[in-house]
Amino acid sequence: MNDRIPYHIPVSSDLRHPCLKTFPGNHTKGSLYTMLIVFNQMVSLFLLMLTGYLANRSGVIDKTFESKVSRFIVNISLPATILNAVTGSDMAHDREMLPIFVAAVSIFLVAHVICHFIQKTIRWNTTYELMLNYSNLGFMGIPIISTIYGGEYVLHVSIFMMTFNLSLFSYGVYLLSKDDAKNTAAAAVSEVQAAAPENSGSQKSSGFNVKRLLSPGILSAFLAIGIYLLDIRLPQHAVSLFSTIGVTTTPLAMIVIGSTLAGVKFSTVFTDKELYLFSFLKLLVLPMITFFVLRFFIKDRTLLEISTILSGCPIAGNVSMLCMEYNQDVTLVSKGICISTLLSMISIPIVSALVAIL
Repeated sequence: MNDRIPYHIPVSSDLRHPCLKTFPGNHTKGSLYTMLIVFNQMVSLFLLMLTGYLANRSGVIDKTFESKVSRFIVNISLPATILNAVTGSDMAHDREMLPIFVAAVSIFLVAHVICHFIQKTIRWNTTYELMLNYSNLGFMGIPIISTIYGGEYVLHVSIFMMTFNLSLFSYGVYLLSKDDAKNTAAAAVSEVQAAAPENSGSQKSSGFNVKRLLSPGILSAFLAIGIYLLDIRLPQHAVSLFSTIGVTTTPLAMIVIGSTLAGVKFSTVFTDKELYLFSFLKLLVLPMITFFVLRFFIKDRTLLEISTILSGCPIAGNVSMLCMEYNQDVTLVSKGICISTLLSMISIPIVSALVAIL
């Protein structure tokens, strides 16, 4: 089996530690070691965000840059990443893949139920739902799972990522488009009420359109599934192209996120009580509910633990890019990514320790 990591994150098999075996006697040492892995990834993410922040503050990049790069990510590098996940590694056979797909879909269903019950707890909106549903599996999930369970389980993360991207570019885009349509309609009404006909037609409507579901992201997700099911082997040049372009996704996304934070007062990033409550739900409540739900029908203990840990990863940077594309609250997402990534250094070791002893 090919242990190649789709994102080219350098995770050596030498990092695996005997104390990471999931049995009660060693869960404390294992948790500390997991914390070290998460910390290393967190530092890398924050350095990338800091680069974007400083570049914006010094005038090197601006809003136009943010918009164009986010479009590049959504329409080019993310689709390349999706295709790289299936062309750059040997995926599991049908019997192995089905339980992983079931686990991945179950996580989304659990998150959806949580969304339904907590809508009145905080100022819930589409942005919060996307932040809860979609986690940073590439930059955080892959090195953590590879280190704890071994490189052969990277394919589990790849399948989760396929499901993640298919959902993000279908259900996620649907929610964003629907919300954007409401905002556009509200803006049009305001313009009419303000009696400003000269401006009423100048704004380009970006409301919901079925054609938006046929984006490069969703098309690449379906293409990736087809490549897997038909066991298609692409030319090496194509595989190399997807890999080279796809690897730019995370650094570019983090740089743009850092740039968007340049316009926010630093103190407000860490004083938003609702984001701390949300992070608690995202990083601890969601994975533990996922664990107790999945244990009823997932018999593979390793898959159960991997699914739980992945559900508790911090918010994906791709959510910020899509929110920027569909005129949503990018600042809220950027702050949420910053806080959830920081807190994950504590939450992921806690979750991994709990699933080892329960």
